[in-house]
Amino acid sequence: MKNPLRLRVLFLVCFFAAGGVNRGGAEPPVPKKVNSLKNFQTIQVLHDGRIKPLDTYARTLLLQFSGRSKVGKEPAVRWLARFLLAPETTRNDKIFLVNNPQIVESLGIPPEHGRRYSFAQMEAVYPKLAEMAAAAFRIEDKQRDLVENEIIRVHENVRGYADLTHSFQFAFPHPDFEITSPRLRSRIGLPEQQAMFSFIEVIQKADKIYAITQPLEKKPMAEWGEDEKKLAGLMSQIYQWSASYQGLPFTVVPSYLPNDERWMSPWDIFQAAFKTTEGREEAVALRDLMVAYWNGEQIPFDLAAKHFQQSVRTRYQSTMGRDLPDGKLEIAYNKANLFLWTKISYALAFLVFLFSLVSDKKYLYPLAWGLTVAGFVTQTIGLGMRIAILGRPPVSNLYETFVFVSFMIGLSGMIIERLNRQWLGLVVSAIGGFVFLLIANKFASEGDTLRMLVAVLNSNFWLSTHVLSITTGYAGACVAGIIGHIYILQAIFKPNNKALQERTSRVLLGALGFGLAMTFLGTNLGGIWADESWGRFWGWDPKENGALLIILWIAMIFHARLGGLIGPLGVAASSVLVLIVVMWAWFGVNLLSIGLHSYGFMQGVATNLAVYVTLQLLFLSITIPIALGRQHANKSSKT
Repeated sequence: MKNPLRLRVLFLVCFFAAGGVNRGGAEPPVPKKVNSLKNFQTIQVLHDGRIKPLDTYARTLLLQFSGRSKVGKEPAVRWLARFLLAPETTRNDKIFLVNNPQIVESLGIPPEHGRRYSFAQMEAVYPKLAEMAAAAFRIEDKQRDLVENEIIRVHENVRGYADLTHSFQFAFPHPDFEITSPRLRSRIGLPEQQAMFSFIEVIQKADKIYAITQPLEKKPMAEWGEDEKKLAGLMSQIYQWSASYQGLPFTVVPSYLPNDERWMSPWDIFQAAFKTTEGREEAVALRDLMVAYWNGEQIPFDLAAKHFQQSVRTRYQSTMGRDLPDGKLEIAYNKANLFLWTKISYALAFLVFLFSLVSDKKYLYPLAWGLTVAGFVTQTIGLGMRIAILGRPPVSNLYETFVFVSFMIGLSGMIIERLNRQWLGLVVSAIGGFVFLLIANKFASEGDTLRMLVAVLNSNFWLSTHVLSITTGYAGACVAGIIGHIYILQAIFKPNNKALQERTSRVLLGALGFGLAMTFLGTNLGGIWADESWGRFWGWDPKENGALLIILWIAMIFHARLGGLIGPLGVAASSVLVLIVVMWAWFGVNLLSIGLHSYGFMQGVATNLAVYVTLQLLFLSITIPIALGRQHANKSSKT
């Protein structure tokens, strides 16, 4: 058997055109490709525990590799088609994100400005990368630092890429299946005008080859003729290729067994079901898909994709007793990119507000309202589509919670503005909605992939109660933090407008009260869930302590205000600090890597969190003395 590591990582697909190609150092051939991937992108694949269309799979794969959903200007699904059907053409695509420059230096790769590297670059240093990854793997999970986790991530991506390049290799002509003898080709039933064949072409004739070679078992090897030696070699190659390429990660073929949830790669068809009519037809359809792509034949390409999908859907309905999702809604969600339009709308609304500070044009206020509503509507549609696709509330990971909190801030801001009518709510919606969507993008590779839940979160009831409640509490606290910033700036730039400051202060107290109530509710619901799942209501887990800290901090603000220890400016400053408390409770506690809640979140946020805390404290250290000075000067002028 061939060395799996060599086959999976170092040995690349390099034979493309029909009839075979001898590259000899020349540039690899380029496929003519097809213009439309409409039918290709709807093919379903089982990935990360969920059945999804290739359009989503392509975005997920690129986000995993590069942190981006495109290669240059090339859409993900178009890159995926090129990658799967003509992998040699993607060798120089810079898709492997390496965040830590120490790793690049250790590998001996010239650093790239965009921190992204090609497979050709990574292949050259793969032995060193594999050695480093093996050393990192030997370290216990919770003892690894960021560099070690990054080494493992990069290694897994490079190995995953190499594995996927073999997904359609069964359809490429290869020297292992070269038959120069016209007489032997005729005996087997292969085209006489062709000398080099693909694995699938040869295995389709496996019965004839076996029938011809069966008598050789009783014949001494020394008496074998050239044709007999060649046939024995073909049988050996069939066995080795079949064994070497089992279990590839491109699981696009549902099991042929009844009630079997497992899916397999195209290669696995040859052992599991190639003798069946369905298995043979599906393997041939995938071969035809590749051939049509290379020849640039749109109609045959579409027919092959439809034929494969129809066979899979019919068989899936028969074996599983349910229909295979068509993925159209998911593809529409991917194409719409609604959250991008939400960010644009919120950003424009804030720009309109800034313009209103220097202009008294009456149309600016309704324009800002319209932009805010437009952003909120697109975000609502986007969240609704995610809920419909996943069948659960969109709050299962950091990406989704930031998007949901952005949504709740947008809604809260519009409610505030409906009651206040002083630009305050629109500013809250615009700033909070935009900033939290911007932060969500940082976690897109982890969360914007519509993946299945980790087991501990797999409960729609508790996601709809505890998680929604606690994240709504986060949103309320964040609204208070934003308004706290606004109040401080009003105290500096409009110290004489007491009516404005009083209205802002009342709204601030309302936001704090809402955040306190929802966080308290969510924490108690979380305790009930913990009692149900882990047999205890409270265990002083870091995540539980973080939620409790939010409650205590906001309660302290109210007690200090009622006790006369702080005034409106003190409430505003304390509300700014609420944002720090929320961020630590939200995901900062996960940096500890301990506790029952330490799951499914992206690592590497410590630096960003430290910068954020520093900026907030710097804001307060600069603005509070100025605001106090303005207040003192205002009182002095009155006396």
